[in-house]
Amino acid sequence: MASSTNSRLNFFLLWLGQLISQFGDAVFHIALLWLALELTGSNASTGLIATAGYLPAIVLSLAAGLVADRVDRRWLMISCAAIQALVVGMVPVLNGHGLLSGWTLALVAFGVSSGAAFFNPARDALIPNLVQEQKLNRANSFIQISAQMAFLAGPAAAGILVATIGVIPLFSIDAATFVFSAITLLLLRLPKIKTGPLNLGAVALPQVPPLAGSTISEIKAGLHLAWKDRRLRGLLFITAVDNLVIMGPAVVGTPIYVRTVLGFGDKGAGAYATMVSIFFVGMVLMSLVIGMFGRNWPKGKLIVMGMFMDGVTFIPFFFISSFIPACIAMFIHGLTVPLLTVPRATLIQEIVPNESRGRIFALQNLSVVGFSAISTGLTGIIAEWVTMDWIYLAIGLLGASCALAGTRFKSLWQAG
Repeated sequence: MASSTNSRLNFFLLWLGQLISQFGDAVFHIALLWLALELTGSNASTGLIATAGYLPAIVLSLAAGLVADRVDRRWLMISCAAIQALVVGMVPVLNGHGLLSGWTLALVAFGVSSGAAFFNPARDALIPNLVQEQKLNRANSFIQISAQMAFLAGPAAAGILVATIGVIPLFSIDAATFVFSAITLLLLRLPKIKTGPLNLGAVALPQVPPLAGSTISEIKAGLHLAWKDRRLRGLLFITAVDNLVIMGPAVVGTPIYVRTVLGFGDKGAGAYATMVSIFFVGMVLMSLVIGMFGRNWPKGKLIVMGMFMDGVTFIPFFFISSFIPACIAMFIHGLTVPLLTVPRATLIQEIVPNESRGRIFALQNLSVVGFSAISTGLTGIIAEWVTMDWIYLAIGLLGASCALAGTRFKSLWQAG
């Protein structure tokens, strides 16, 4: 561990780079969907382009986690940021040559998300090498705050920029934010951390064919660790189920709820943006509270209780049909999410050895993004037949039930 001064500087550089690049991510997502609609004129094609951004987390997570445990994590993150800058920067170039299409946008979405699939596990695994163990909870809180602040400011900035300079320049802005992130990472000064294959002691690993080499064996070792540790097994299981139940209605369902249940129809874009902003305000406030006061809070109980509240706070939307009460309910819902996400990251960092931390964070990423992708697709289908107020009531009850099931994982409930 570096000195206290170096530790603070290193973490500040990481946080600053994340704040700027995640602002770029927020702008990118708005610009991508807007441009997709302009190019294709098709809701279905736009949905497929958006889906391309989910695929890397599903197909690359296991490999990304292994890479994060095998190589220098800082240089992996720098490489990812540089590649993402190049991929996003190709959009203005392709547009200038008349080569931009729905297919090329899908490839851009896939490329940017592929970089994130490798970057995020490496970042989360690196944080314990930047800060002291007793400060992990605060560090994770501030990393999440950077994302929440970015997604507060990004959509509003994107709306103004699209109206003033057009959508294509937004991709150049996003590319510049990735370059900024790479520069802040270059400025980090870290002690050399040795990484290597996972040591499971006397536990015998399954034999693999020689052609598979050590790669498959090490991936299996990461999976074995996640299964062997009951805390991790319970955490990953309830995370996957919770995201399958909740994330689709939370992401896709909110604009549908604004249009139909609140009655805004096609004029509801501003109301939708306001509700999303209020949600992130709640998240920022609770993340600050956890970072300042939550160091000694029991992490296992906090995760399960946060998941319970995350579900229960959807239930009021069943009874609400006007805008102001919906905004109040959205703010309260935003307060609950960090109760789950902040201690989840801290718990993994504390209980997983450095040499296998990347693989476990990759599995967490798969549990979140992979099952969110499934949930998003299912929500669109179900919403054709069931109104969003009833869907919110159902996921509120199911999400709370998922959390109650989490109490059955005693090792997780008693962790931290």
